[in-house]
Amino acid sequence: MGLSFTKRIELVTIEESSGPEAHGSQEVLFSKAWADIKTMKGSEVQTLGLSGHELSSRFIIRYMEGITPDMQIRYKGNLYDIHSIVNDDEQNRTITMIGKANL
Repeated sequence: MGLSFTKRIELVTIEESSGPEAHGSQEVLFSKAWADIKTMKGSEVQTLGLSGHELSSRFIIRYMEGITPDMQIRYKGNLYDIHSIVNDDEQNRTITMIGKANL
């Protein structure tokens, strides 16, 4: 499988604002990464228990430590919740994340 890391994504966390005048939450950048993005087939979406009408994608990036499921992926102005994170073949070369768009 040839991977082309040509799409720029951002991994972000959402943190509650603190302080006397802070309201709501703010997005904090964890890291930027180059990714190979694949749309998911209907059978894959069903296997993962996601709804078919939701926008789900597979994001493959070079390995990096510290990514957690409570982070989100920002791509082309959309935020994706991370549904799963896999260290591919446990080789610390690439990570595959399944993301579901917050539309």
